[in-house]
Amino acid sequence: MSKTILRAAAAMATVAAMTCAAAAPAQAQQAATVEARSAPGGAAVTWRLAAPTTRVAFLNQNIVRTEWIVTTPGLTLTDGAVEGEAPFQSFEILITPDTTERDRGYLALAQIGSGSILYGPAVALRGMDAELTARPAAGETALPMSKAEKGSVYLGPQSQVETYPGARLAIGETVSPTLAGIMRDGFFAAQAFFGARLGRDLPYEPVLLVTTDSPGPVDFRGDVSDSGVISTRFHGAAWDEPPAHVAAGLATFVWHETFHLWNGHRLKNRDGEAAPWLHEGAAEYGAWAAAVSTGAVTETAAHEALSQRLNGCRKTLGDRDYDPARLRSGSAVYDCGTVVQWLADLETRHASSGARDVFDLWKEVLDQGMAGDGYGVAEFRGRPEGERAVALLMDGPGATRWDGVAARLAALGVTLEEKPSPDEYRAAALFHLNGENCTGGSTGFYRTEKGVRLDTGDKCGVLSGDPLLAKVEGHDPMTDATAMFFAVQARCGAASPVRYSTQEGRTIEAKCDRPLIAPRAWSVTGAPALATRIQ
Repeated sequence: MSKTILRAAAAMATVAAMTCAAAAPAQAQQAATVEARSAPGGAAVTWRLAAPTTRVAFLNQNIVRTEWIVTTPGLTLTDGAVEGEAPFQSFEILITPDTTERDRGYLALAQIGSGSILYGPAVALRGMDAELTARPAAGETALPMSKAEKGSVYLGPQSQVETYPGARLAIGETVSPTLAGIMRDGFFAAQAFFGARLGRDLPYEPVLLVTTDSPGPVDFRGDVSDSGVISTRFHGAAWDEPPAHVAAGLATFVWHETFHLWNGHRLKNRDGEAAPWLHEGAAEYGAWAAAVSTGAVTETAAHEALSQRLNGCRKTLGDRDYDPARLRSGSAVYDCGTVVQWLADLETRHASSGARDVFDLWKEVLDQGMAGDGYGVAEFRGRPEGERAVALLMDGPGATRWDGVAARLAALGVTLEEKPSPDEYRAAALFHLNGENCTGGSTGFYRTEKGVRLDTGDKCGVLSGDPLLAKVEGHDPMTDATAMFFAVQARCGAASPVRYSTQEGRTIEAKCDRPLIAPRAWSVTGAPALATRIQ
């Protein structure tokens, strides 16, 4: 139930490109005011400038604005700028919900029941200081009520909002009670745990938004913004009553996003873009360790997740010498980041005979950052345990990296076995076939409630068009991935076409001229407990 990017496979329950972006650059010069209100089809946003102009550009050029509608006569929106032949001093745009959610980044507008989630920095103008004010209509409310320009803001029915001491939730009308309960319980448990271990000095009242109105195709995604708002978005009816193994992943999903309230948005993260593996890995590993410690998930589930992260990192880095660019996007950010934090936790507990853990290490890093100019890789590596963990993965020759990792894990009490899972077999076969048939750009596949869908666009010859698969060589790639792998391996070994059947009834023969190599994948069969103290 996730997108798997070529050369960077992601585990189902943790793909969601869990975003923690750097704060928007400082602005100055002209002042402007911006107001947002609910409107049919989205949110109507009005800008009022301090002086007339014929062109004004938006600050954040990474926002998709192709669906925005300029409602002020005589003005157009082109290449991220509003233009007019005659000078103008105000303009209005109807921002409609984003139509797709694929890459790591923020949506300008997402639907949450009959309300909206507006990303404040999306409306910022280049060279202008501006304050965004959300204007709720009768029966509506806005969360947060101030500094909406810093991050996400909820604008919608008051009836969707739940108020608790120190936090608020807005849950869309289409969210099932089961999913709402999982997210609500995880949110409050995570706040309690991280507050006790990392400090209760958040500069904002946290807000959790939950919606099942995501446009997809990614099945779920979350992000945190500088307004203290966690936005979690789900796509598809499968989330109404998620099975137990999916519910466990959801528990850590909301824990991960809540961790970012501490390590991502209350202080400066100097390496947020250059080394996102640091803050994302801390949130992912911290989520699992905390959830295990409170009984939300089991040690067994955590070991399975660590196995997936370890194998994902091993696949990305391979035996090549370290290249920082490989850990700046995709699932590798989370995979290798989690491995670094696991190693740091094991080192910390080992060095202190169990008296300290990774949360003690992170409290030191964050406290130092709050007292100074933020934090980054240097502060983390400034602790001996952090230094050893990072050096093991990123320093030294790539040819000996994984032997060194395995040896150090063994010395710290971890038992590994070479044991590919069905997920690894599925990814190996489908990636290989995409590689044989596709040209240019990244491709992959999704696991959805209906089955496996290729993400091939128009780049993959006979495999183009994102087909929804029924069988590959007679085997369902969702439920029979291991058998599928060996059947594909036999066909590729004979340089014979691999036969696909789609759920639309088509038969496809895709070339495979190169041998399919079995994946290298570790399974964590024994390890020191992740559970730790909650105070």
